[in-house]
Amino acid sequence: MKESTYLFISNKVNEITQLKHASNIIAKEHSSSLTDKQSCALNTISEKYYTYLQENLNLNGYDNETITKRVALLNNYYNFFYQNKYDNIFTSQGKFRSTILEEFMFLLFRDYITDLKNEYADFHNVINSGSAKAYTNLYFTAKGIKQFIESPEIGINVKDQDFSIYRDFEFNINSHIRKIKIPIIAIENKTYIDKTMLEGMIATAEKIKTGNPYAMYIGVTENYDVDLTVDPAYSRIDQIYVLRKSKRKEAWNDIDVNVVIKLFNDIKKHIERPWSNIENKMRTTGTII
Repeated sequence: MKESTYLFISNKVNEITQLKHASNIIAKEHSSSLTDKQSCALNTISEKYYTYLQENLNLNGYDNETITKRVALLNNYYNFFYQNKYDNIFTSQGKFRSTILEEFMFLLFRDYITDLKNEYADFHNVINSGSAKAYTNLYFTAKGIKQFIESPEIGINVKDQDFSIYRDFEFNINSHIRKIKIPIIAIENKTYIDKTMLEGMIATAEKIKTGNPYAMYIGVTENYDVDLTVDPAYSRIDQIYVLRKSKRKEAWNDIDVNVVIKLFNDIKKHIERPWSNIENKMRTTGTII
């Protein structure tokens, strides 16, 4: 990797901690287990990524035109990956390709989160976005009846989310300050979703919404490999967005910009809508839920 490229990517990682793909590139650059073929590929990839990231960071806003430009940059980078068969060089365990989409979610919503902070005077920086250990629930535990009576412990369950829009929250338990991240948007990013992955997502959606019933839980995937007779509508998953509108082994399609625009607008609408105004619902529609 050229020194100028390395320094640019390293500096951006230090400046913006949620650049997951950039972090992956830097980590691999320091790896002692790279083969010659992987090292050569990494040099080529890093130069392409340098341009991709720089052009993305130069874009501002989240109107349809800007999102279209971001998706064009994403497709250009993905197609470079596909044409050079880099999926065959870096294994899925290294999460190299998967971090492209994780990072793109952050870039897609970054300016919107900044505007939210400004609009609602978030001077304490409690609203954030990116990968997060999202809160699901509290639980009580004790080694036996004696501890249960005298001083039961309170535990916190969390669930790793590839991308989340969340509020940092802290509270005092037995004179100990505990910190959690309460998601209002929780996203699973996938290269593809199969039946086993879908089942895991269904379980996660239940946990996330136990912790916050106003949270929106969605899947964002390049391809969808679940039997089409299986309907996720019966679960607590709010939506699954299939960016290539295809199954994994079908012909390579570009990321569909209209799907990305819908994804962004659906999330924006959820964040800005009233979450709980029972009196207003009762008096206007006669319904409560």
